[in-house]
Parts: sequence; C-alpha cells; structure tokens
Amino acid sequence: MPEFQVLSAFLRRIKRALKRRFKKTGRWPQGYFLFFPRTWAEGTARKAHKTFSADVGDYVETLEPMPAKVCEYDDRKFPKNRPGRYVITQQLKPGPVNVAVRGKHIALSAGHHAVVCRFALEGSILVMDRRDFDELVAECVPGNNPNKNKAARLRSFLAPERFIEPGARLKEGEDFKINILAAVVMEEEVIVVMDYSRMTQIHVVSSARMFEKEDLRPGSQIWRDRLWAKWPSAPDWVFETDDALAGLDQWRDTVLQTQRRMAILDVLNQADSFASGLGQQMASDLLFECAIHPDMPSFDLCSHDGLYARFRAHIPVFMRTFVSDRYFERCGLASNSLNPFYFNDYSDNNFIRGFVKVYRKIEVRVPAALYHLYQSEGLFDSDHTIGLPYLAPCEPTTRMFKVVPVRFFEDSANNRYHIIKAMPPDSWESAHTVESPFEDVSNAGFQSTLGPASFVEPLRNKLDPDEVARLRVGKRGRPPKPKRTGKPGRPKSTLTLRVKQRIEAIPRSLKRHTATFDEKENDPIEVEEGLTPQPRYHTRSSHRV
Repeated sequence: MPEFQVLSAFLRRIKRALKRRFKKTGRWPQGYFLFFPRTWAEGTARKAHKTFSADVGDYVETLEPMPAKVCEYDDRKFPKNRPGRYVITQQLKPGPVNVAVRGKHIALSAGHHAVVCRFALEGSILVMDRRDFDELVAECVPGNNPNKNKAARLRSFLAPERFIEPGARLKEGEDFKINILAAVVMEEEVIVVMDYSRMTQIHVVSSARMFEKEDLRPGSQIWRDRLWAKWPSAPDWVFETDDALAGLDQWRDTVLQTQRRMAILDVLNQADSFASGLGQQMASDLLFECAIHPDMPSFDLCSHDGLYARFRAHIPVFMRTFVSDRYFERCGLASNSLNPFYFNDYSDNNFIRGFVKVYRKIEVRVPAALYHLYQSEGLFDSDHTIGLPYLAPCEPTTRMFKVVPVRFFEDSANNRYHIIKAMPPDSWESAHTVESPFEDVSNAGFQSTLGPASFVEPLRNKLDPDEVARLRVGKRGRPPKPKRTGKPGRPKSTLTLRVKQRIEAIPRSLKRHTATFDEKENDPIEVEEGLTPQPRYHTRSSHRV
C-alpha cells in the first residue's frame, strides 16, 4: 500500500493542476465523477473483495435526474440492489474539485459526491489531458487474467500505441492495458484513479448539497463524521499534528498500563495504530533516524522517558520532510512529457537516493550528529547489550556523514532493516538475531518498488538498454571534424537536401555563396566559397580607420 510520502506527491500534482487551471480562467475548476465497474475486482471463492462501497447519507437521486447511458459491461458488474448504483445510472452534476489526504487515504470531491481511495500496492492517481483520456476509454478489451471467462468480465482499457515510448520495454504492437477504476472529469484535464492489480478500494460519500473546499479540511463535520468513517485511522501527522501527538501520548499510557511488549516496528505498521500514514519503508527509516532498534518492545520504549521524548519529537519532523519544497521539487513533479504514462526517471532516482534511508538499502549515509548518537549509546559495539550504560570512549567523525552497511533480518510480517550491532537484551523474546543477505532496491530493474514514480504503468515505458541499442541508427560517436587546410576562410562543407531547402529559402541578396545540387536527394555536394556581396548602405564598421 502506498504510504504518506507517495500520497503527498499525488496531492501536490492534483493541487498544481487545479491552481494552474484557476490561474488561467479565474474560476476554480469544476468536474464530475465517472466510474468504471467493468474494471473492478471480483475476488475469489476463498477471499471476497469489494471494490466499491457507498455512504448515501441524505442524497436522493432526484437531485441529479438526468439518466446516463450505462455500458453493458458496467451494468453486468454492478448489481441493481447494491447501494450507490446511482453513480453509473445518473448523470452526475459537476461541482468544485477538491482533494485531501489523511494518512494512507486520499479523498476527491466534485459535485454531490466525494470518493475516498484506499490504495493497494499498485494503486495510483494520474492527472492527464482530457483528449488523451477520451481516447483511452473509448475502447475496452478483456483483461490479462489467464482465465478467459474471467478476463472477459474484468475489462481493461487499451492505450493507443503513441503512449508507448520508443526504446521502452513494452514493444510496439504489444497491448498496453490500463485499469481505470474511477475518474474526475474536468474541462481540459482528468484525474484518474487506476490500479494494475485492481485491488484498490473506493468509497463514495454522497450529500444533498454540493461539497465545498471547507468540507475537506480537518475539523469539518463531514471530515469528522463521514469522510474517513469507512476506514478509520489516527489523526494525520502533517495536517492534524496536535491531535496526532495527543493520540501518541494516549497510546503510551495504554502500553504502560497493560505492559504491552509488541515490537515497535510492528506497532508502526498496524493499520489502527497512532502511526497514520506510515508503512514498512517509512517506519524503518523513522526508527533509524531515532536510533531505536526495530525489535524494541513497546513497553521498553514507553518506560524510558528520554527515549520516548526523542521518538515523540522526531515523528512530526520526519513526516514534514515529505511535504517540503525539497521533496516536491525532486520527487513530486510530473514528468515533462506529453505522454501521461512516461516514466519519470528523475523522480524515481531522487527518491531512492535521497529519501530512502535503510529500507532495502545495502548501505546508508549517517549524518555526523546521528552517527555520534549511535556511538554514544554503544549501538555500533557488538559486545554491548542495548539498554545498559556504555562507558567506552567515542571517536567523533570529522566528516559530514559516515557510510554504514545496513543489516537485514527477515520476518514473516515486517522485515527488519537497521545498522545496530549491539546485542538485544534477553528480555526481548521476539528479537531477530539471524542476519540474511539481500539486494539493494536500486537493482530492482523493471519491478515496481518505492516512491511516487514506481508503478507498473509508467514502468512499462522505462527504457530498455537492449531495445535502445537495437533502435540506434547510424554510427556511434560524434562525426569527424573537417580537415584543416591552413588557408584562410572556412573549409569546404557538404550539403544535404535539408540544408539545400534552407538556403533556397534565403533571399538572394543575403546569400553569401552559391551551390549546385545533384538531383539525388542525399548526395553531398561540394560548395565553393563565393564573395560576400557589398552592403547597400555603409555600415558603422566601414567608417572605422
């Protein structure tokens, strides 16, 4: 599931698109929702999966009386007795488009409805041109399911061939299928919710009145009572910091009363914990920056006043990193391409190198101050036991950072990544002691990994070196320079048809040389240097002595 740092980039891109449109027209963008049940998952006989749910509230269909044309594939997938069928049977009225994020969930509102998205691993949001969207959804085809009958029910949209980049892994002629679950359609742009695995869930919240910008702000009645009720989570660490800190203190009191000893990394990865927005990557990196062992029991952390104070103070600082200008400039911008599915190498490389610390990294740059903290607590000493006093002298580094190898400990639920060599105490019954080898995340190739750019759809347009080499035309390297003769003036040059056309377009009075051309298009022709015609009027330089 994408974590807060990914949703923060989605939020940034959507807001930039809305503000760009507002600056151009002077009116806040209006939009309406489209839903595509034909692409929604069905689940299996063993495990049910429900993509769509609705909170009807005080909404009635008479508010949007115009019927909509329902596609036969959508009609089959959406039972008539399911609440919320009006989203495909009625023409939804346009209204102001707004967006908000809370933890790992994102909400979009337009007209009488708001949609809350709970993303699966490959779920993402894309802002694309309206014309591209109309062309994309014009044709749906059977999906990629190996079962032909199920593939016929689980439809996908067939992307035009122009969305395939030359030299990409996805070759021309291969089908480029996109699973669009829902979309907010505006005048010139469209916000698309898509998921290659189809496992993303969407929850519709409807209202008798139009949604406004204030409804998607923390503290509003809809924010508190309805918007996030489907998947309750703790307050957001960026947009509801005070409430999040209060929730953390309440969690500490509960742990001290019950003496709960679950490992702190497992607590951070619980959906209903105080760590709203954190997942495996952010939880591992947060503990690294706090110099806390991932296997430390919750009770040990909460009972140590100094350690808990450090942990409490650093969470807001850590989370604000992913709404900073530096993060948005390096990772949050859309790709500079007319292709909406272009792979953003710039964002992907910057995220892996600059905003992933220890999670799936074989080594990490530890800042000097943090390195000294690890040293002072004996965390780099393999003979030391965590929690005991450490009296050995420390050697402060004179560099800005130290490169330290990362250790990996495999776990059935949440793998451990850290740089601590000190031994866990015997009281840590669930501590991991068997280290395992692993591969750096930067070597994942064409697999989706981490960050706002690494999803299946754009990764299909990631350049394949073998394919680029096959498409390369001409000889490698720069062409040789013309031989120098030692005589004054430019050496003789060669012309092709393109240069010929440019020269013929120049007025005769401005031509500085004449040339003859062969009838064959690309045959190089030697050009003889001619005399430069005298200017019609005296120039300023002609009067100089």
